[in-house]
Amino acid sequence: MNRLNRLTFALIVFLGAAPFSGWQARAEKNKDPNRTLFSILGGPGYMPETGLMLAVGGLLSFKTEDDLELQRSSVTLVGVANELDDGIGFGVRSKQKIFFNNDDVRYFGHLDAGHQSLYYWGVGYDAGKAQESSDELLVDIEYVKYNADLTFRVYEQLYVGPILRLKYFSPSDDLPDSAIWDPNFNQYKDLPLGVGLGAVVQWDSRDVAVNARKGHFFNLEFTGYSPEWGSDSRYQKALLDYRYYYTPRLGSTFAFLNRIELSDGDVPYYDMAMLGGMDFMRGTYMGHFRDLNATENTFEYRHTFADGSGLSRHGVTAWIGAGSISDEASSLYQDWIVTYGVGYRYELQPRMNVRADLGFSSEDEVGFYLTFTEAF
Repeated sequence: MNRLNRLTFALIVFLGAAPFSGWQARAEKNKDPNRTLFSILGGPGYMPETGLMLAVGGLLSFKTEDDLELQRSSVTLVGVANELDDGIGFGVRSKQKIFFNNDDVRYFGHLDAGHQSLYYWGVGYDAGKAQESSDELLVDIEYVKYNADLTFRVYEQLYVGPILRLKYFSPSDDLPDSAIWDPNFNQYKDLPLGVGLGAVVQWDSRDVAVNARKGHFFNLEFTGYSPEWGSDSRYQKALLDYRYYYTPRLGSTFAFLNRIELSDGDVPYYDMAMLGGMDFMRGTYMGHFRDLNATENTFEYRHTFADGSGLSRHGVTAWIGAGSISDEASSLYQDWIVTYGVGYRYELQPRMNVRADLGFSSEDEVGFYLTFTEAF
């Protein structure tokens, strides 16, 4: 049973079980809003990039100081195991959002690591359109990706600070034709390490960073990769990310995401701007479209159901998005990829959800994603 046909089986398993099978442990069961909470979930899952898998995840939320006004910090950790053609694959994914000193200091981190079979189409829009998704595109890769932002408040909601970007991608020797005949892949397959240092400027008026119902988030960052600090290649990247959240009435939120990523220099295939995955352009397979530059515009409606005392723990979402890639920034917006989908939300902890998303793309792809916190 290839990966594309496993989705039906995964959906049957998911829908036939209690929502998000597993158990939840809380460090404290009182109603103290500053209490530390810890939840664990486990069960079958599915992602188009990894196929059917067994997943176990934990969500830890806490406050770094006894302050009712300070939003809760959170750390998520999800581990997965799945079958590969030549053994067992694994992956670890973690997000950290930690708020210190009356929210004057913030640390945002994001880790992806593991050994997985991933699809590789090549570089450029034409390469992504040339071949449909199939197991013939699979590449076994050992990878580590870590993003770290340390920001300091300089004025009201304005934050600035240094950032670190670390990438390590090492493919196996057994390669599909899409990788063998791709010049960029061959140039960088033996140059697996990217180390980037840079700076970020953010304006953040969101009420809750991991599940905003109101406010703006503006993110502008620049990163340089250089052999002087350990990178195998020399290149530069810039990211402009703007998000807006509006709640006209309690339980109904409109969320907007607009982002553009630009690259220049000797950019390896593993760090090119990409569309797809569980956070951006859901429904498109991760890396189906990659190039030096990319943009995305997504609109999402989030609805939380009411109960007798206010909002319940249950909600649903629907979204539609459009993205584009190009080797020249001036050529963006010429060729579009469209994604859309629906999702279910369960509030595992205050304002912190488990989400299950079913996404579709204009490339006749389907993605099912089960993880913690909102996509954006």
